[in-house]
This record gives sequence, C-alpha cells and structure tokens, in this order.
Amino acid sequence: MKKELLEKIKSRGYWRINFQPLVDEMKLKSLGDCRSLVEKNHVQLRGWNYPHYPRRKGDDTDLSPGANYYEGWIEWYDHIEFWRMYQSGQYLHYRALNDDWAERNGWDIVANQTIKPGEQLSIVGATYLITEIFQFLSRLAQAGIYDEGVRVNISLRNTKGRGLSLNDLSRGPLWEEYNTTAEEIPFSEQYSKEALITKPQELALDTIVFFFDRFGWHRPNIEVIKKDQDDLLNRRWF
Repeated sequence: MKKELLEKIKSRGYWRINFQPLVDEMKLKSLGDCRSLVEKNHVQLRGWNYPHYPRRKGDDTDLSPGANYYEGWIEWYDHIEFWRMYQSGQYLHYRALNDDWAERNGWDIVANQTIKPGEQLSIVGATYLITEIFQFLSRLAQAGIYDEGVRVNISLRNTKGRGLSLNDLSRGPLWEEYNTTAEEIPFSEQYSKEALITKPQELALDTIVFFFDRFGWHRPNIEVIKKDQDDLLNRRWF
C-alpha cells in the first residue's frame, strides 16, 4: 500500500469495516489462502466490486502479502480504498466515501463539482455498500471462516454536519433535511454463522436503518430500501 494512502482516506469521510472472529486461532494456513479467499468470495453486483480485488499492478493499485495478511489497494478516480485479510480470519477495510471525492468522478465531472466534501451521504450508495458488505461476510461464513461467530464493526467517520441525500431524478425529494452532529457513527454487532448464511440481506437492512437513524431519519421507507437491495442483488440497479 502506498504510504500516504491511508492519510488521504482519513482526510475526508470514510468507512472502516472490520470482521473479528470470536476465537483466537489461525484460520488460514498460508498467505496464499488469504488472497484466494478474497478472490473467490468478493462481491460483483455492479460496476465496482466489494471489496475491490486488484487485477493488475501499478502506481494506482496493487495486491501484495504482508507478515500475516494479504492486502489490496487502489486509488483510481473517486475509488480510494485498501483491505487486509489476516490469517486469523480478521478482515479490515478502509474505504473513502465516494460522495466526498465527487470532483474526481470521471463520469460527469461538471455536475459533480457541485458536491462538496463533508456535505452528504448518498442514501442509495450507503444501501448498496452495506448490502454488499453483508453479502461478502455471508460468503466468508459459508467458506468456514466464522464457524464460531464473528464480531462486525462498521463505522462511518468524519460525519459532523453531513446530511443524507437522494441524487436520483426518478424519485421524489426528501421532504426534510436529515443531518448528524456526530463526528463518527459506530456500529457493532455479533452474529452466528447460521444467521450470516441464512439472512444476510435482513442483517444488512437492520444496519442500514441504524445508520439512517443516526442522521435523524427515524422512519425511512423500509419497502423502498428492500427494493433497492433487491435491485442490487438481482443486478437491476442500472
């Protein structure tokens, strides 16, 4: 990983995702197993996979071993992130909030110049990401990494003054402003292997509602969120 990458991620809003096995033992015999685990189980439901698994080496991306982990990273347009999969089964992921790097989005640079860092959290973007996180987690559980259960920590950081946004012309506007005064919104929960395998979408929904609640959106339309999840999982998001 480039030395300054983590500093750049932390300079604006970002997600920190961490899966911790409930037992302290070696789950993966070799570093190659760490790499293969992510390669086989990362989620590809839209234009960007979760976690992003680098397919090339370059100044902007790489995949390499550490002492007891494998890591992948990228800095490409508004995608700035890195992950590590440890032999213990612990997974750590830092991911820059795309909303805060909109000026680097190559699709519509002129339109995205109006989106300023620290201003917003995309409702649909957060819904998609959290759904993907739990799909990936479910696949790891199916692979036998979390047979004894897992502690999941997801936090959204540098959030003070940020508001929920719905940048979709096909939908009606939000009738109220939903903002947070918190510098960080942490979520932590413990799950069994069975729950992760049988209901990852439902667990993701609970987590999505948790984060929206911290922005003051206490009664989101659950059916609409479920539809967004279904559209993503069935690749109907485009």
